[in-house]
Amino acid sequence: MITKRIIPNYAPWVPLDKRISFPPRKPELRRPLLWLAREGDELFLVNETDEILDSVIVQMGGFQTVDDEAFSVSSGEVYTYKKINPHDAVKIDEYDGFYDLDFMIQVQIQVKSRGLGCLEITSPTNKGGVKETVLLWDTCESGKKVIVSNCQFPPA
Repeated sequence: MITKRIIPNYAPWVPLDKRISFPPRKPELRRPLLWLAREGDELFLVNETDEILDSVIVQMGGFQTVDDEAFSVSSGEVYTYKKINPHDAVKIDEYDGFYDLDFMIQVQIQVKSRGLGCLEITSPTNKGGVKETVLLWDTCESGKKVIVSNCQFPPA
């Protein structure tokens, strides 16, 4: 179980072409609306929209391979945040720097807001935990290897 945490006014996303530690690359003209930030063993969802997110619901899962066998894993826990202010970050997962190294892990996030509607977002799967990832750009494009779909509501 992770300890829920909100970081107000999280540092803004810096495009890869502006980062000193990366080789030169084409300038990024898009701006992320939602992105994942990794700080050590903690993973945060950052709200870079200009609106309050009504709710954020998070589940974690993944798999491990051993020889020719694959085993699915899930935390079984659901984390919910309400009324996330613009530019705030919410903690959505926490990794163990030793035990999680052999697991392919991803997060599934449901985000609801007036402007975005209801979105279901699945991050890329990464060994040892999810890395920094742009989930949704201001052009309404999903990030690389990110799955974004409208929420499926059960029939009334």
